Amino acid sequence: MSVNKFLEELSKPFDAKDVKWRLQGTNADKTGGWAVAYLDSRAIAKRLDDVVGQMRWKDEYKPWITSKTGASQICIISIYDDDLGEWVNKSDGAELSAISPIKGGISDAFKRAAVKWGIGRYLYSMKPVWVKTRARGNSAMIEDTELTRLQQQYSVFLKESVESVPKQTPKSFAKSKSNPVPVQNTPMYEILGVKKQQGDNGVRSMLRIKHNNKIITAYYNGDDSHFKEGTNLSRALFTSRETEYGKVHILQDYDLAA
Repeated sequence: MSVNKFLEELSKPFDAKDVKWRLQGTNADKTGGWAVAYLDSRAIAKRLDDVVGQMRWKDEYKPWITSKTGASQICIISIYDDDLGEWVNKSDGAELSAISPIKGGISDAFKRAAVKWGIGRYLYSMKPVWVKTRARGNSAMIEDTELTRLQQQYSVFLKESVESVPKQTPKSFAKSKSNPVPVQNTPMYEILGVKKQQGDNGVRSMLRIKHNNKIITAYYNGDDSHFKEGTNLSRALFTSRETEYGKVHILQDYDLAA
């Protein structure tokens, strides 16, 4: 069977009970913060098992950026395509996490690679929800009383945003790669320059980006034809980590500005 046959099923929204929530930021006294939806590795693995079959997908990990604290990972998720007679791969990477660095980094890389297959990609369209929180050591956690409201917010989001979008099945695997649609709003980020680096794990793009009159250097795992001098982005999602060479910014997702 062609991999294309799996894409629609892989991309379907998850039940509210399978969606987890984490804090993206809090106020100073940690009594409130922004909650964002995400999927854990178990939900993603189950989706792959249910849609593809346990013996027809696999994941592997390779070192990415090396620092004094260790190496972050790139996860490669492969699905077997009967028509091509070969494994089809999609990959993404993640830095080491603050808690359980290696285990957390592997899990984050797996989740991001799954997004390349469409699993949970729709969650990037859901806006953060302000919730009540309580302090826990140096961090904070969402109050238990907010979980029911978050599930309700998720259900509303599905009804208004996801279920109203017509389903489209890619005509060919070559065209199944995500193709960002220009968004009609004010550009927030301008790409000033692009430099591609070929490494053992593939191509990595180094971008010079102007934002709020500041210029930063960010990396993107792969080669994207949209990245060229003068391109404007309306939204850009970055992660960052400290290395022996200083702070490294990684572009995870973006929207083109019209």
